[in-house]
Amino acid sequence: MTSQITIEQFWLLSPELSVVLLGFLVLGLDLLTKRRGLVTAVAIIGLAVPTFFSISLATSLFGPRPTSGFFGMLLGDQYSLFFQFLFLIVAFGVMLASYGYAEKYLRVTPGEYYSVILFSVAGMMLMGSTGELITIYIALELTSIPLYILAGFSRTDTRSAEAAIKYVLLGAMSSAILLYGMALTYGVTGTTDLHAIAAVITSPQHGILSGNLMLLAGAVFMFVGFGFKISAVPFHMWAPDIYEGAPTPATLFFSVGSKAAGFAAIMRIFVFGGLASVSGNYLWVMVAIIAAITMTLGNVIALLQTNIKRMMAYSSIGQAGYLLVGLAAVMIHNTAAGILGLLTFLAVYVVTNIGAFAGIIGLADATGKENIRDFDGLGRRSPWIAFGMGLCLLSLAGIPPQAGFMSKLFIFFAAWQQGSGLTWLVVLGLLNSAIAIVYYVNVLWRMFAVDPAKRDRLTIPGSVNLTMTLSVIGIIALTIAFGVLLTHVGTSANSLFTLH
Repeated sequence: MTSQITIEQFWLLSPELSVVLLGFLVLGLDLLTKRRGLVTAVAIIGLAVPTFFSISLATSLFGPRPTSGFFGMLLGDQYSLFFQFLFLIVAFGVMLASYGYAEKYLRVTPGEYYSVILFSVAGMMLMGSTGELITIYIALELTSIPLYILAGFSRTDTRSAEAAIKYVLLGAMSSAILLYGMALTYGVTGTTDLHAIAAVITSPQHGILSGNLMLLAGAVFMFVGFGFKISAVPFHMWAPDIYEGAPTPATLFFSVGSKAAGFAAIMRIFVFGGLASVSGNYLWVMVAIIAAITMTLGNVIALLQTNIKRMMAYSSIGQAGYLLVGLAAVMIHNTAAGILGLLTFLAVYVVTNIGAFAGIIGLADATGKENIRDFDGLGRRSPWIAFGMGLCLLSLAGIPPQAGFMSKLFIFFAAWQQGSGLTWLVVLGLLNSAIAIVYYVNVLWRMFAVDPAKRDRLTIPGSVNLTMTLSVIGIIALTIAFGVLLTHVGTSANSLFTLH
């Protein structure tokens, strides 16, 4: 850790900084011109700049990549690079899919809409790149405040306003709980630096801290705070109402961006920061129980939904349960196998969920409807959208041989390797996967087997068709080159342990 801030450290921050500057550029351009297409093009094409900086860091294009910067608050490991690329994909997919919908239904200028997304993405990228508790909290707020705004962007819809109010209230409560947990952790360890916290917990001189009840309370409070962000039970109550009430593109952003950012921070704090080992390494029991309840409640209640966005909300809760299975596996023996499963699952989940929501956005844009029965006969009214959405839903359900099946298999395998402690959780996960197939296939059946009330062809925006095309290509590529994905993700997973 250097005592001076150098130009190399700004290079380490360049992806996040360029995203923020792009947000201000889009906002300023929106004030200077009425050409909405130009603003949209700048917002989407401008993502090439942070992508270039991330690639330069990954390939050491301008020299050796700094391992840390800004007094250790910013980390330059492979783990942070993985999430930088993942959140850039999220930003691209959300902005491209929502182009026509935002202009038609939100009644806001493109600059307002895209800048809010970009600012939130910058916060998400920082959540995966920081190695210090206060910086993580600031990154979380940078992520969350734009999300509250997005939830209420549909100004003429009372459901959107209700969603925004609920999101703000529950978000403020979860942030307070998280900050309290951070304060307890600092009080016990005397530092907010995660590397230093891990050293204090694991060192022979301070090993007693691994069983310190105050430190355990801090870890639990921090997990609860992030539990709201990832919509884990019993902190999930906000998700169904907010997913349904928020504009559909915002719902897509919540489902992929917020969840991935929450897990990025959780793994950074509990694995890199060593907090997974507090209280005799029994924290995993709490995580395993929450994982079991989360995936069961999410999948069972999803069966009962009639609104597609509420169904996807409960589906998202179920997916969070699968991810928590991987986290529990990591916490037992502190190995990279669970992290590998988690990161692989997140990569596949982001691509498939963008495609699934592209279909929902396309139907909503063409008809203004979002109930499951409104998908009746979509295979005849819009064959490509129905095909692409069907492929994404099958991947989310974990139907082999798709990447969604293989990524879920890796999470279960990582948990199975840990012995009898998590065997029951793997069996429950398999049963939940079978339940999930029912409500995903129900949508497929309606799209291709039920005659539509209207037989007219739907006019789907070109941006939605392009998003669906890219998602389908992504799913096929991830399925064919799954081994390549594992190799790169494995490097990211191992980097969480390299500094311990």
